[in-house]
Formats: sequence, structure tokens, C-alpha cells
Amino acid sequence: RTVIAKFMRYKVSQRGRQEHYPAPFAVIDLWEKEAGFDERAYLKEADSVEKLITHGETSANLIRAFLLRERMKGFAKESDFKAKHVHVIGAGVMGGDIAAWCALRGLRVTLQDKTYAQIAPAIARAHKLFKKKLRKPRLIQAAMDNLIADPDGHGIARADVIIEAVFENLAVKQAIMKQVEEKARPEAIIATNTSSIPLEEISQVMASPERLIGIHFFNPVSKMELIEVVCSAKTTKKVSQDACAFVNQIGRLPLPVTSSPGFLVNRVLMPYLMECVQLLSEGYSAEVIDEAALSFGMMMGPVELADTVGMDVCLAVAENLTAHFGGMVPDKLRDMVQLGKLGRKSGEGFYLYKNGKPVKKKVPDSSVNKEIAHRLILRMVNEAAACLRENVVADSDLLDAGMIFGTGFAPFRGGPMHYAKQ
Repeated sequence: RTVIAKFMRYKVSQRGRQEHYPAPFAVIDLWEKEAGFDERAYLKEADSVEKLITHGETSANLIRAFLLRERMKGFAKESDFKAKHVHVIGAGVMGGDIAAWCALRGLRVTLQDKTYAQIAPAIARAHKLFKKKLRKPRLIQAAMDNLIADPDGHGIARADVIIEAVFENLAVKQAIMKQVEEKARPEAIIATNTSSIPLEEISQVMASPERLIGIHFFNPVSKMELIEVVCSAKTTKKVSQDACAFVNQIGRLPLPVTSSPGFLVNRVLMPYLMECVQLLSEGYSAEVIDEAALSFGMMMGPVELADTVGMDVCLAVAENLTAHFGGMVPDKLRDMVQLGKLGRKSGEGFYLYKNGKPVKKKVPDSSVNKEIAHRLILRMVNEAAACLRENVVADSDLLDAGMIFGTGFAPFRGGPMHYAKQ
């Protein structure tokens, strides 16, 4: 048991650190030391559970995260809207992955882009996702049958939900919305997946701007549970409730937020990522910065996160937010976009990527820098407080939920505002 327990601890540590998530390691300790089923083993287990619940704040904060998840699910109960057909415009990484996820969840999906050739890579990625999730050939084929290439946009007139997911360009999004509104059914949800442009700007060209809602997915779509449901001052309550019901239907957590530049998650995340780029400019290595964040409890380091989001998306969001709120966009970010170093999707960003995984140097334990973690996290906390003051989200609990489920903010710390209070 001692040999196997050592291996088990190693495997579990790849999913979570013992100082952050002690329960799985406590299970292994019991299994290793208490082999039998006598009364002593049961008492030891009871003692272990008591210690996990009463010592430290991890269990209380994880229970808090569970309750926040349940609260977000509750937003879907205000409507009985049920979609059968989803039309996605834009077959890039985000649009293609949104279409694939909806098809995986059993919805009929039409995917639109300029040509079949531009849609083909999205179909190939979808097949890869279906193979991983479904495994059985019959189920994989059924999911593939749900996903239909539609370069001419015939699906717009038949869809229950239409999601625009093209690149962050206001003029392009406005042109699409004008066309969609003319063709869409009166009861269909018209949604944009914009990550930073306020809905009021996109809906200026629409005859009925109250129909537009933001349904903002996060990358990677198949892993990130949170979806921001963005309402402008004109969006009707029914549209908002129907959108929340749709988000729940595809197995995701809806978070209602008001329309403002960057909404909630990207707005709070961007200063964190800009501080990360600043640290890189000061000469800290990507590995040291990521290790500082992981030691704090983040699910992913900010350098790898920036690579995952994509430098082009980071730059577009950062320029949009600095235009509204002030601040500086690091020159390093612009230089990388010009050089085509866009992150994971281009094979090189701050890290080089091999088989989709970053090539990292090992960081010695002695070099973990708490000062780096403080610099990163306090930028996030400050922006979160500003969002609360401006009523971007209803309350601090929902803000914490957004950051836990939308960015991987350390769940055992309860979210940025809860952490700040503690």
C-alpha cells in the first residue's frame, strides 16, 4: 500500500495541490494506514472528516462555491424556453466550438461562414471533441449529423437561437445583426458572443434593439462552465430569461450581467493579464509567474491563460477597455500580434506549444514569489470592486461566482471579493 499510495498522491497532485485541496490526500492516507474494516478504521475516518470540515476555510469556501453554482442554475427556472435549432455565424475557434458544444448537447446546429473550406476545420475539431466525449461510434455519428455546414445562412430563418461569433469588429457585427434581424423568426433569440463591445453599440443598426442579448462563452468552450448573459438597458426581461434557460439547456451556468465594456469576467481579468505582461517585461520568466499564481491557487497561470485566450483577443479587449477606462496596453502584446505569435492556436505565444501543450522549464520550489501573486491578484480585486460600484453584476457573491467558474479563480478561496474580505 505504501508504494501504491505514493503513486496515487502523485496522480492526484496533478489535479490539485495538497495545501489547497486536502480531502483526496486524506482519503489516500486513511487507505494506506487503515487497511481493515474494524471499528478503529471507521473512527479514524470520522476524525479525518471532522478535521477537514473544521480546520481551515477550504471546506467552507468549496461549499460556498457549490451554493453559488446552484444560485446561477436558478436563473434558468424563470423561463420554459427550449431550443431545438441553433444557428452560429462565424466558424473560427470560438464559433466552431460553440456550434460543436450545442451539437454535442443534442441540438440541431447550422454553422455559417463565407465558404465550406472555412467551415471544414471547425467540423474536424467538432469530430475530435465528439470522439473524446462520446466514444461510441453510433453516438459520435449522431452528434456529427446534428452539425450542418451552412455558408449561405439558410438556418437563420429556422433557428430558435442565433449566435454571432465573428472577430471583435463593431462594423462587421453591426452588418451581421442587421441581416439577422431581417431574416430571424419573431420569437428567436438574437445573441452576440462579443467579449468586450457594449450591446448598445452593436444594436444601433437594429429596428428592435430590445431583441439583442449577449451570450458570452469562454475559451475553451468545452471546459469553461460559465456563460455571461449580457443585457443592455433596452433588452427585455423575457429575452434575458429565455437566454438563461438556453444556457442551462446546454449544460452551462448563466450569469446575468449588464452591458458595459468588457462586461464582468474580461474586465476583471484584463488588468490581471496586463500585470502579467508587465512582469514579463520586467524580466521575470513565464514559468516563475505561472508558478506564483498556481501556488496561490489559480487553476491556470496567467501566462498560459493569455496564450489560451489568444494574443489577438487579449489585444482587442485591452484596447477596447483602455479606450473606455484609461490605462496602457503593453507594447509587448502589440509586438507579439504583429509577429503572429498568437498563443496556443498558432503554436507559439509566450510559450512554445508541442501537441497543444506548453513547453515549460521546471521552476525550483525556492523561487516561488508571493509578491508576484499579490501583484496579480490585487489588480483583479481592485477591478472587481469597481465593477460592483458600477452595478455590472447584482452583488459580490455573483461576482465571485463569475470569477470562479469563468476564470478558474481559486475556488477554495471563495472568489476575489470573499478573499479580499478574509
